[in-house]
Amino acid sequence: MRPAAQPQPFGADRDRWTHAVREAARLHHALRAELAGRFPASAPERSAMEALLLIRERTPDGWLRWDVFGPHPAGVLREAGIFDPEQRRLGRWACRIVWGRRPAQYIWSLGGLELPRPLPVGRTALFTLASFATLGPATALLPAATGLLAAGAVGAAVAAGLPAAARRLTRHRVRVVETGEAYAAVFFRLLADEQRMRMLAERSGRRELTRAAAVLPRLMWDAAGLVPLAADDVEARALLLGYAQSLGLLVDQAVEVAQQEEAVESAIRDEGAAAEPARPALPDGLLPRGLVDEARLELEELGEGLRHAREVLGRAHGDRTQSARKGENDA
Repeated sequence: MRPAAQPQPFGADRDRWTHAVREAARLHHALRAELAGRFPASAPERSAMEALLLIRERTPDGWLRWDVFGPHPAGVLREAGIFDPEQRRLGRWACRIVWGRRPAQYIWSLGGLELPRPLPVGRTALFTLASFATLGPATALLPAATGLLAAGAVGAAVAAGLPAAARRLTRHRVRVVETGEAYAAVFFRLLADEQRMRMLAERSGRRELTRAAAVLPRLMWDAAGLVPLAADDVEARALLLGYAQSLGLLVDQAVEVAQQEEAVESAIRDEGAAAEPARPALPDGLLPRGLVDEARLELEELGEGLRHAREVLGRAHGDRTQSARKGENDA
């Protein structure tokens, strides 16, 4: 049976999924209560609120965002992010911080320029205080008001430019596929097959399956790069569909290997059971034989003692009888 058109949330861990759904529902009700009585929200605000309600799942090679408030209560995959498998751990961490914990469109694009959205007042104040502490020695010769203005300007510039700079540095190390793209369904099916292949390799432990699963992160990275091109590029579309077909055949072969492996192990178990004829199981709680032996030894010692006592009493009785007869004869 072919796998589903999308991967299973949290690797089919129902407890984690149930907890995530409850947290999303709690956040949903909190946002509705907060926005009650306000004017209708703008389009960017609605988009930001919808992004907050998506369940974020951290995966080994990126992240997934699930929608549980749509027509399918079981969850619909809305977005998948894939990290470049060639980068080091620090680069993956930076990509996860910048991209994996917030919506992909966190920064506006205006005329080719990347502009950050307005930042919270608390974060801007934090940058300002940090800049003031750092520039304190340098602005010591300036008047207090001038130093404060300089530190505030630097803090505001850093608060405005740091998110855009971090996004620019990591943008080529992350590929995001959203559900609205033409061939997103093909990529989500690839994700489902990749997840199933990885689970089969972990469950089997065979080196062949492990080696096959180790190639999949690079395949998913390349496939994510082909998704936006597949709609207009025939070669990219053919390559993406070829990836999907090849991975599907690989999963089918891995399933067959797992089934054959289970059949061999079952035959070995059946042969071992046939070699040793079955016998009825012994009752539980049987009395240990040693207790009976200990009781027998105690009785044996008791018998020896009684026999010895009888012999002693018999000799004493005989001596008294002989003494009484001797006294009668003397009289």
